[in-house]
Amino acid sequence: MARTLDLFEAADGREAHAVLADEGSAERLANPGRAIDDTSLGLDADGWRRLADGVTRAAELARDRGFAPSFHSHAGSYVEAPWEIERLLEMTDVGLVLDTGHLALGGGDPKQALADWRSRIDHVHVKDVRTEVLRGVIADRADMPEAWRRGIFCELGTGDVDLPSFFAALDESEYSGWLVIEQDWVPGPEDDVTVAAEAQARNRRWLAEHIG
Repeated sequence: MARTLDLFEAADGREAHAVLADEGSAERLANPGRAIDDTSLGLDADGWRRLADGVTRAAELARDRGFAPSFHSHAGSYVEAPWEIERLLEMTDVGLVLDTGHLALGGGDPKQALADWRSRIDHVHVKDVRTEVLRGVIADRADMPEAWRRGIFCELGTGDVDLPSFFAALDESEYSGWLVIEQDWVPGPEDDVTVAAEAQARNRRWLAEHIG
């Protein structure tokens, strides 16, 4: 963490956020999207205490160095399902990255999350999700790498996240922080990386045309 903050300072990145995340485990990577219904996949009481302590210490280090800390709930980690995000917010005071794709994969609704956690949200990641792929991943007990390979995250407007409604709510909430456009595409050995660059260009055009 300290070495990363050194890089921020060297680049004069005063507006950078120190984005934190849980590393998860092999078990969680093997069970994406299932923690919302199976709480046995979650941390025990000692695990939550360790996680909260680590996040608190990392957040304090970031603030002491002049950087705002935010926590990114993430597929394949121990902070994926809405109930896990709630637990983290209860046990820490760190800001929250609202990632529309990872939240939807974890069983949450981005617009509802905005309503519930607006006071903690200080960073937004935008992506779309194919729910049919998610259902297949859960039914097949496929792991997170396989979910990426199946294209669970897709170009904006081609999936099932209600992004126009989410952005309307975001605008009403007077959010003015970072907005990161993501697709989480994992290329295969033979894939041309220009495909991802072209997809990002289309993502930005979609935002301009539909969101403004």
